[in-house]
Amino acid sequence: GTDAEDQRKITNQLARQIQIEPDPLVREIIIETIANFRTPLAQQVLQAGLHDEESAVRIASCHGLGLQGDPAAVINLEKTLRGENDQDVRLAAAEALGSIKTPDSIQALSIALEDRDPALQFVAVESLKSISGQDFGGDVRAWQQYANGEAPAIQERPVSLAEKIRKVTPF
Repeated sequence: GTDAEDQRKITNQLARQIQIEPDPLVREIIIETIANFRTPLAQQVLQAGLHDEESAVRIASCHGLGLQGDPAAVINLEKTLRGENDQDVRLAAAEALGSIKTPDSIQALSIALEDRDPALQFVAVESLKSISGQDFGGDVRAWQQYANGEAPAIQERPVSLAEKIRKVTPF
């Protein structure tokens, strides 16, 4: 609700504060706050937050970049998916990519689809659903094909015995 000049002033104050702030909880709050400002410096602070020593700050930075939805953030979120050791941060990066609806986001999410962690695959699928408007269910192979620009080969879901019985009984 502030004008552009006020946003720049607040962003500058927060950017200075985070550089000297020793408390990771305060750094996290600064990141969460600065994500609400649409200034170039806010974007820089959020991207720098991806390299903070505290994982909660890196997670907040991912969320903030997703909130801002700037396509320029895709490359940093992709780097986070590739190089981050903390799985929660990687999950936050995959989720943030779902808020940035670009072809580059789809390509970045293909990294998460190839990961062995089912939680990361699930978040990538949900993000791809958000970006594309498509729904291939939880079929990771179909989503991988989609992310690679191929036509997904949708496999028919096997009908369970209970579903077969339900079809033939009159209840």
